[in-house]
Amino acid sequence: MKAPLLFLVFLTAVSLEGATGSVAEKTVPPPKQPTKAPVKKKVYELPKTGLNQPRPAGGWINVEAVGTRLIVKFYDKEKKPVAPDVVRGFVQFRFASKNPERAPLHLEGLTLASTATVRPPHNFIVLLSLFTSESAGPSESHNFKYP
Repeated sequence: MKAPLLFLVFLTAVSLEGATGSVAEKTVPPPKQPTKAPVKKKVYELPKTGLNQPRPAGGWINVEAVGTRLIVKFYDKEKKPVAPDVVRGFVQFRFASKNPERAPLHLEGLTLASTATVRPPHNFIVLLSLFTSESAGPSESHNFKYP
């Protein structure tokens, strides 16, 4: 009589061990694979102030009358600010009722800036010449109405 009882206890123990093992396996979630977030590329924009002009070789310039100076900033094709690829510039302002004024543009950090006074009202035609070397003629010219 003891043998069948021991046999039942043994079967019950084996079946419980298998049942708890299978339940435990079902409740444990599978390990999560690390997900790679997509790399976001920074989107650059041209300034909202001043006047943006495309460059013939690609890229952009932004021309802005700030106070009494004319400032020219340079941007690449993705509209990211870059250092000027020119050494100097020359600008002529043509006002409606005044004689034209001329001013050289000199490098100041990442910009070209005029030394002459740009008198208000800031409503004139701009003839802008950019030079890549000191001895050669203009390498790039822009004509536009500001603003």
